[in-house]
Amino acid sequence: MPQRPDTGDPIDPILQYLKSEAESGGWLRCSITPARGSAPWDRLVAHPVRLGRGPAIKLVTRSGKKETTATVAIEDWPDRLMQLIGTGAVNLNVIAPGFEWHARRTRDGKWLLSKGRPSLERERPEELAPHDRLRGRALSETNPQVQALFIETGLFGKSGVLLGDAAAKHRQVQHYLELLRPMRVWQRGQAVRVVDAGCGKAYLSLALYLWGELRRTPIELTGVEANTEIVGPVEASARRLGYERATFRPQPIREFTAEWREPVDLLVSLHACDIATDEALAAGVRLGAEAIVLVPCCHQELADQVEANMKAGSLPAAETWGAVLNSGLQRHRLADIVTDSLRAAALEALGYSVDVVEFVSPEATARNLMLRAERRAPGEAQAQAAARAYERYTALARAWAVRPALEALLGDLWPPRGQEATPAGQGATGR
Repeated sequence: MPQRPDTGDPIDPILQYLKSEAESGGWLRCSITPARGSAPWDRLVAHPVRLGRGPAIKLVTRSGKKETTATVAIEDWPDRLMQLIGTGAVNLNVIAPGFEWHARRTRDGKWLLSKGRPSLERERPEELAPHDRLRGRALSETNPQVQALFIETGLFGKSGVLLGDAAAKHRQVQHYLELLRPMRVWQRGQAVRVVDAGCGKAYLSLALYLWGELRRTPIELTGVEANTEIVGPVEASARRLGYERATFRPQPIREFTAEWREPVDLLVSLHACDIATDEALAAGVRLGAEAIVLVPCCHQELADQVEANMKAGSLPAAETWGAVLNSGLQRHRLADIVTDSLRAAALEALGYSVDVVEFVSPEATARNLMLRAERRAPGEAQAQAAARAYERYTALARAWAVRPALEALLGDLWPPRGQEATPAGQGATGR
């Protein structure tokens, strides 16, 4: 829609302000909500930002659960704004450092406006916010090294702009790094030895490496991936980026664990499928990692055991949980929770303290739980915590008559020293 001349319409002062003050950062945010069905998106939020090539407007559109990000050059912003406003009913909200403007266009085209003090106290920034000025961004996209990384891994196009279909993966990587920030392994003032078990295309591995470089905490990274076709391209990407302390091994996690003889400070694993998460957990424990951070993916092993026990009539939990178990969907989700609860309890029984946190919004992926574990200091407190955790583990495993593969993967480390030797899942029928 071409830009129309100002005609004394009540909305004109707002539109002129959005156009003239964009480059200086005179306003902080503009949100546009169209009438239902009148636009291909449900809501749009615009921010003035600073890119490497100069000022721009960042546009974030949401349609249902899908979110897309794009940028518009300052010189193209006036025309784009008029296109976004369109001709139908719309709500327009503008937030500036010292005031807020609210406008609503009714179905008959009449604008209703109000202007007032900001709902929250804000200070005007001295310059435009960087493109990534959002909570929870560990890597700033205005940094040329970050742009090079994301272009190399396919999250950004060659122009340095986030690709719409990569937005979910980009958020996962950024939030994963942010959740790693408070861990003690970064506080020692020396290189951190990291293993990524099941690294896949290494979105996480390479981002973690750069994050360490930028905070002057060198990372010695080893990525482990059983798919040999992936490893070569990933290693080539690391070489092009100049990540000299990043290496990748084309082998299964179990085989790597049996061969590796070097110390490990942190083991990470993002969305390793089914018992591959257990393989990663066992690898962290067997390699003596000070910290283990896992985001599990699909959970099938214990779901199959629960199904088998239900059919055999040998599920102790059936009497208590009957109302839930009658639904296949709820039964499967409950098996997911049991699986991750057993993993967390096992880590605690092995001497770790464990947080179970939300990794990303459930709207992004249902596989959004993170197990974040750090080894406790040896002593009586650790021993007591481990004993209580082992009791929780055995009680839960017996209630569901399951025997996780994790026990076998841990080998002679399970059961933990000093605990009873009776297998937690004695009598399970699903394996």
